[in-house]
Amino acid sequence: MRTIDLNRCLLRYAQGNCDACEAICPQGAVHQHVIDPGKCNDCGLCQAVCPTGAIAGRDDCARALDHLSQLTRQVLMCSRVDDDSPSCLGFLNRRILWSLTRERELAIDLSRCKACRPAVFRWLEQEIDACQQVLQEEGRPPIRLVRVKPRAKTPAVQSVERRHFFRSLFQSATDGLQSLAEAQQTRLYAFDPSLWIAARGGTPGTLFPQITVSSSCNTCGLCTVLCPERALSMRQPEGMPKKLYVSVLACSGCGLCAASCPAKAIVCKKSAVDEQSNLD
Repeated sequence: MRTIDLNRCLLRYAQGNCDACEAICPQGAVHQHVIDPGKCNDCGLCQAVCPTGAIAGRDDCARALDHLSQLTRQVLMCSRVDDDSPSCLGFLNRRILWSLTRERELAIDLSRCKACRPAVFRWLEQEIDACQQVLQEEGRPPIRLVRVKPRAKTPAVQSVERRHFFRSLFQSATDGLQSLAEAQQTRLYAFDPSLWIAARGGTPGTLFPQITVSSSCNTCGLCTVLCPERALSMRQPEGMPKKLYVSVLACSGCGLCAASCPAKAIVCKKSAVDEQSNLD
């Protein structure tokens, strides 16, 4: 189950024009920025490509990724392998993978993806390949592909004495009603990859969008107000003229700044890796 918050979607902006979620959905579940719950298989690909973090799902992706960084070995896997992991890895993109490799080596288990969700498998292969190219250029260890043995599930078996039978029966009924109430109130989590990456810091590389500002910029500040990711800011250092600054880590490359700039001073290009792929 996933939903689109139209208050965050690029659709709310006059110059906003984005159908990335609809274009990537393998189930055809997204139409006119509405997700059909009957068709959605909760793969997360729409979250991976949304430039504004407007899509929410049942997985708390930010918590799962933060938990990953605390493990002895960083291994990305789905809930089919580990109950504490996201239901699917489709929400990942190359910039998230890059961010996870900044401090420690990263491994990922795709061994079940091809049979489970072929579209997710193809997407992850593409994103991993793009990240591997940059890691090789930087002389850092590549992302390793592994197969993790699923964690054994041991059912809890408890013997209940006769005198506690009715007490246990009453407790079970109470727990059942509570579970039913919780099921009817499914909690959804929004996840914005750009904000998560920016919070972790680092020096952005060729996987990130390239924003250039020409001398025709009149520092009106419109772009800083419109930017969904707050990647743009207008600053005036002491003794210096006012200037537009770009946080490349936070930029999702939506292009809204360039489309809205009255002076046509901003150019937003795809990442260098994407540009190279187009040439190839």
